[in-house]
Amino acid sequence: MVDIEVDKKSDRPLYVQIRDHLKTAVTKGELKPGDKLPSVNCMAKRIGVTQATVRRAFEDLTKEGLARSHVGRGTFIEAVKTIEAVDPGDPFKHPVSSPGNRQNWDHMPGRPAGHGYRYVARQLRSGISKGLLDLMRIARQGDLINFSNGIPDPAFHDPGFLKDVALETLENETKTYLAASDSQGLMELRQELCTRYEKKGVFISPDQILITNGSQQAASIVAMDTIEQSRRVIFETPCFQGIPETFNAHGNWVDTVGRDGQGPILDQLEGFSGQPALLYICPDLHNPTGTNLTDERHDALVAWAQKNRGIILSDDIFQDLRYEGPALKSMLTTLGSDQTIVISSISKSLACGFRVGWMISSNERIRAYTRLKRLMDQACPPLMQGMVLNLFKSGRYDLHLEHVKNLYQKRRDLLLESLQQLMPKAVSWTRPKGGFSLWVSMPRGYSSIALLLSAIDKGVNFLPGPLFDIDQRFVRSFRLSWAWTDEDQISEGVEILADTIKELLSQQPGDAGLSGLGHFQ
Repeated sequence: MVDIEVDKKSDRPLYVQIRDHLKTAVTKGELKPGDKLPSVNCMAKRIGVTQATVRRAFEDLTKEGLARSHVGRGTFIEAVKTIEAVDPGDPFKHPVSSPGNRQNWDHMPGRPAGHGYRYVARQLRSGISKGLLDLMRIARQGDLINFSNGIPDPAFHDPGFLKDVALETLENETKTYLAASDSQGLMELRQELCTRYEKKGVFISPDQILITNGSQQAASIVAMDTIEQSRRVIFETPCFQGIPETFNAHGNWVDTVGRDGQGPILDQLEGFSGQPALLYICPDLHNPTGTNLTDERHDALVAWAQKNRGIILSDDIFQDLRYEGPALKSMLTTLGSDQTIVISSISKSLACGFRVGWMISSNERIRAYTRLKRLMDQACPPLMQGMVLNLFKSGRYDLHLEHVKNLYQKRRDLLLESLQQLMPKAVSWTRPKGGFSLWVSMPRGYSSIALLLSAIDKGVNFLPGPLFDIDQRFVRSFRLSWAWTDEDQISEGVEILADTIKELLSQQPGDAGLSGLGHFQ
């Protein structure tokens, strides 16, 4: 068997690297017709990847007529006429397959033509993003007034909270939490989620729920399935970049439509009509802007999805952190579970460390997603699921919500008041009805990244706008979060930030450039 090494830091998916290594081995005669490939399990262990990754590579070889799988016997190299050698180290080499079975990027909806262009585009996107993230890591090392963290403040939990919940949970069902659980998740937890959604007017069954390791894993499962279905992928922007980057990492090309204060901009979305697509939205207390999807825009998205056989991926992770105003309509009710996928978790409303999330869709889709998830991790840790179930059924989760929403609302109100008093008139911002964050915009021609570098020097941190767009736009905007900022720091932090913005606005506006730095020295 040929030796295969993969680069886990590369943008090229691991299964593509394995597939191309095998194709090159066939071309060079290292693998000959009739040779048996190692089992999926054996190759996965040898290379250090998941079985799903190897299986996907084998499937691609079979589609291209280079291999054939025989039930009970294994996978064998087929006789082939000619194939083009693929150099795994050269991203501009275009893998060749039979015309009828070609499943590469060029023939998938929404992909830029040409393997080389696609590679360059992805490298450019990820390169700039990496630079921005490195900048943020450096910024977090200082003793700063922190407006950057968009996760729950652990100080809001009572001392011993985690220990108490764990002991209470273990007192009841120790044996259950020592054993492997159902890959779909504990039935009791899924039933409890059904009850909680029913109180919101959304009627679902436990078979429509898959428990995941946070909503990020849910997004990964959808991304894996979407690339298999050759479905176009569209994201509203700005948005939390963890989700589109997950789709990108699984080989999907990500298109974007702008989002205004009401939701995705319909004129831009109409440009993607005529072919099946998956559209990601964060309808409720949107990250980073804090705005809500309006009823009118909601109905328009439903009409768009119905017309184009589209699927709406609705990220409802902030839903339980609404301080005021009515709950929003659910896509599950208006569009239906066949064309809706909801992902959520308790990472924002309770604590990130539990890593318990869920996805809701049709019975058929959830069965398929459960099979994919089983290849990743078999099941979420049953103890963590049990602890979340305990919190739900005991009422402690709801008491915690009411407590922290009151505290977060006070921080939000103080932040809004400070912005109103101190910011220059040329600066605008959103006014969220809950969640953790709001969106600030300066006049055109001014850079939030240049602003950040000056603000850090004065003791304040925040997240610049380009971090919320896969193409690093929104240079003049930035996100302020009150999640981790004490009330006694908010006014001081806004005063420092306002003075820094005034200094920036005293200069002539210019072109921020690709990095967002402009002529900043």
